[in-house]
Amino acid sequence: MKKKVCVITSVHQAYDGRIYHKQCKSLVKHGYEVILIAPTPENITIAREDNINLITINKPNSEWKRFLKTLTVIKLALNTKADLFHFHDPELIPAGTLIRLISRKPVIFDVHEHYPNAIMSKRYLKTWLKIPIRWVYEIIEKVCLPVMSGIVYTTKEIGARYKKYKSVKIENYPLKGMFTQTRKDCIAPKKLLYLGGITAIRGIEELIHAMEVVVKNEPETTTLTFVGAFESKAFETKIKNLISELDLENHILFKGKVPYEDIEKYLSTSSIGIIPYLPVPNHLVCLPNKLFEYMASGVAVVASDFDHYGEVVNQSNSGITVDPSNPLSIAHGLLSLMRDPEKVRSFSSNGQYWFNEKYNWEIEEKKLINFYQNFI
Repeated sequence: MKKKVCVITSVHQAYDGRIYHKQCKSLVKHGYEVILIAPTPENITIAREDNINLITINKPNSEWKRFLKTLTVIKLALNTKADLFHFHDPELIPAGTLIRLISRKPVIFDVHEHYPNAIMSKRYLKTWLKIPIRWVYEIIEKVCLPVMSGIVYTTKEIGARYKKYKSVKIENYPLKGMFTQTRKDCIAPKKLLYLGGITAIRGIEELIHAMEVVVKNEPETTTLTFVGAFESKAFETKIKNLISELDLENHILFKGKVPYEDIEKYLSTSSIGIIPYLPVPNHLVCLPNKLFEYMASGVAVVASDFDHYGEVVNQSNSGITVDPSNPLSIAHGLLSLMRDPEKVRSFSSNGQYWFNEKYNWEIEEKKLINFYQNFI
């Protein structure tokens, strides 16, 4: 008889790359029956085709309302009578704790970020509120995590907080099957790409100012494509006004948010991928998945000069690092690659090699399945 796993998120989209396309599909492949509780997607037939039982909930429209979903999530989860529960959002820690105490079944908490640092990085929170909220979160962790059966985390910096618990480091590396594995010799070196959410702390304003310098020096056929959603309408207006002021409309394109399985279409037609994250606390301990997606698709990397970014980029020789707070540093880094197609080709080949050897989900999948075997 198949063992049943209930995966829970109240925040991430149902077809999230990490949760659905990697973890849930891997569990199905290894013989588990998988039930996913997640916000209602536009198309639920995909889950049926993948043999994943999708139970939908309405996504809360504010951080505070997420907590009000706790009772609904607990009821839905317990009704599945799963053999193991695996939840993904920090606001679900109380729900996970109650599920563990009521069901007496294993419960795993999946840590995506350094949450105390993430709280301190949120611009919409009043400055005077950040420290109290961080304290409350840390108290919740101290009370609830000893009840959990296990913890999954990413990066060694984040994992340092969970050494005393039964835990495992599982990175959100890309799937091998999603990415073009051919050399990108035919791609023009002036095709630039930014992949992911478009937010102020990810250095978007600095990147736009850098593009002013880049376009002045290389005006012909230079384009920067953004694939991702703006954090707010106000920020979208601010950025598009800046682009207009700098006369960059013909060089910068916005494609919006696309399904996870469609991102390779943009990666396969780009030569240089940019990660200009600013040095806020959470960025200094997390590794963005787009770094490895660039490498997987043979896109040369231009990333912020943080130590843990540099460790990956320099070891793999797949790109360069720049000062994300300095538009001139970003511009000079981009221009140096745009004017050296041979270096771009070398970075492309190196990135794909290291992706295939080390930075892919197929390796991480084995860690997930082995970790589950500790409990069921």
